[in-house]
Amino acid sequence: MRIATGLRRRRALTAAVAVAATAGIGLSVPAIAAQAHAAGSSGMLVANETGSPAAVPWNRVGPGWTLALYSATQGGENITPKAGPSTLYLVDPAGGRYRLFTWAARSRQTQWYLLAWSGDTRRAMFVPNSELYGSAHQQVFQLQLRTGKISSFTLPANVSAVGYTRPDGLNILAERGANIAPTATGSLMRFSLTGHLVKRLGTVQGLGAVAYQPTGTELAAGSQHGITLISNAGGLIRRLPVPGVSDECGAVRWWSAGTILATCSVGNAAGPQLWLVPANGARPTALTPARRGTDFDLGDFNAWKLSSGLYVDGLSGCGTLVIGKQPARGPEQQIRVPGADSSLIVNATRSQLQIERFSECVPGVSLVWFNPATHAMKVAIPLGHNQHGVVAVVPYFISGKF
Repeated sequence: MRIATGLRRRRALTAAVAVAATAGIGLSVPAIAAQAHAAGSSGMLVANETGSPAAVPWNRVGPGWTLALYSATQGGENITPKAGPSTLYLVDPAGGRYRLFTWAARSRQTQWYLLAWSGDTRRAMFVPNSELYGSAHQQVFQLQLRTGKISSFTLPANVSAVGYTRPDGLNILAERGANIAPTATGSLMRFSLTGHLVKRLGTVQGLGAVAYQPTGTELAAGSQHGITLISNAGGLIRRLPVPGVSDECGAVRWWSAGTILATCSVGNAAGPQLWLVPANGARPTALTPARRGTDFDLGDFNAWKLSSGLYVDGLSGCGTLVIGKQPARGPEQQIRVPGADSSLIVNATRSQLQIERFSECVPGVSLVWFNPATHAMKVAIPLGHNQHGVVAVVPYFISGKF
């Protein structure tokens, strides 16, 4: 099983587990019932409030905030397809949403996928849905979030954008030959914001997901036997093998200043296992046990350490996603999110998880904040009638444990 998370989390995961949710500035807006509201004295909206672009408190945007792309296109079993507009929302940690831009149905923008968000909060990166999983020449579109200006360029043959460099997103990270086979060699490179090659960073056997160190000087790349540490100035720093890995690891994010969270295929486990990999070359330690396929969780691909415990994103049967709480000792406990048949953690604060809720009965995906200790839930982006809903989520750059 090929694993890829980190900067390509949603794209690769959707392909791996067949999540059905993936399915110019216009004047139309999705049919979402919400109260229009200007930012209050706190500078943030609360759950089920919608603000205008002018109400965004840009000086407060950072960790805990999320960009989410919503599609009002209708579809699903026994539902007549109907094209709808797409809206880019900025969601705050209190559950409020700011409607940044809306694009009319059948406009070219409704065929774009939200791929990345720059660390300076100013730009969002999109690629056409048709070019997401590989293209002879991938187009890259960048949207200025404060002005709406769009620029674009085309990458060289068989090169795909991964995300922005860190910390501010002044370059674009791209790859060639990733996620093909564990023994295949993939390359990483940096391009300018206008599409000019700046630096070839290095090649990795079995190149998997990549995660930037917060300062941007180093990046961890998944590889066939573990993690490969690469300099943002170019060149391999060191290889970081993970015990028992012969297929692949993916770098999820930096768990601390000197430790990388990785998800790896290990031995005869039913699915991936999470590891903490020291960047200095010390021996990695398992964060979660290898799952044997006898319980609700078949393998873990992300983790979130909150004040109430360690929570993991896991794979389950029939392509569904589950959330588990992994105690220091004892069996994992399943966390059930109201209104969800399948759930994916995409962001977090010290006490809350931001979750995409997938439903088998009602088409579409909604976005909520959920406190796993109290079970309190705030709906950030609800569903419209038979609409695809949230089709892409990019949190502000995540590092650490919470």
